[in-house]
Amino acid sequence: MKRRVVHCCALLAALAGCSRADRTAGGAPAPHKVRVLFLPHVSWAPIMIAEAEGFFKQEGLDVELVTGLRSEEGVAALLTDGIDVMPGPIRAGFLSAVAQGAKARIVGGQGELAADGCTYFGIVLRRGLTPSTATPIRRMRTSQDGLARFIVSRMLEPHHIALSSIETIRLPEAVLASSIERGTIDAVAVSEPGLTRVAKVGTPWIGAQEVVPGFQWGVIAFGERLLEKDREAGIRFMRAYERGVEQYREGKTARNVAIISRATGESEQLTREACWPSFRAGSDINWASIAQFQRWANTERLMERTVTRDQVWDSSFVSAARTSTYTESP
Repeated sequence: MKRRVVHCCALLAALAGCSRADRTAGGAPAPHKVRVLFLPHVSWAPIMIAEAEGFFKQEGLDVELVTGLRSEEGVAALLTDGIDVMPGPIRAGFLSAVAQGAKARIVGGQGELAADGCTYFGIVLRRGLTPSTATPIRRMRTSQDGLARFIVSRMLEPHHIALSSIETIRLPEAVLASSIERGTIDAVAVSEPGLTRVAKVGTPWIGAQEVVPGFQWGVIAFGERLLEKDREAGIRFMRAYERGVEQYREGKTARNVAIISRATGESEQLTREACWPSFRAGSDINWASIAQFQRWANTERLMERTVTRDQVWDSSFVSAARTSTYTESP
């Protein structure tokens, strides 16, 4: 599995200048190069599986997993052809760009917070803290905007806590457990596998599926190159991705656990303990979730305009993946 950790500006400059040869040295068609934003979270598991099992390669794709980008950097990279595929939680910046005419679209789903499922995203408190007027949450690690912030706001509402009353900070996942254990922060909002790790030293408090059951957690978005210039590569990507989803849906098999453990850098024991989000067969999206998020983002002034389903959702890649079979690479 190829990974690259870079700063955003250097990444965009380097990737924009990369050349794409049409033929290999032996004269055979060169694999379609596809650059995919990657985070070591369990919702990326179908991509991890498709890469490890060779599904992308069998489709004639050379997939490069690009790491090290924050949310806003990922959107910028997608819109400038720095990356071709942006999986992950719904982003206000992405939807705003599409509303303003950007050539990028959602092409598939990436997991949901099933009402009867386990806690994939949740809040963990430092031990000994019971949030109240007398003992408020003062400092919390959570996203500064976007879907995570929306869900955290919803989780706090029943407890009459406004997220705006809390100092929210960014912290690398590598230090979350030690920070909550030392009490330097009061709470952490985090997804798997970090959630299971942090829960071992803190107190699990609220699970996202309790307040937004069935919510669309993540989506797969394509940039202009796969949407218009190399649609065949986009179809091949979704076909391989869907094979990854199919294997993922088999559950915590020894093979799946080993792949996800290796890709996330976590132990197989923690990987097995962690909550694995639900994925729909066929990778459709739950538009009601995206519409709900948009209304909130507009109210919070994270978006000036909203988009319709037809503006942002391109179902043709999912449809093509369903009606065709994978092709072995030359």
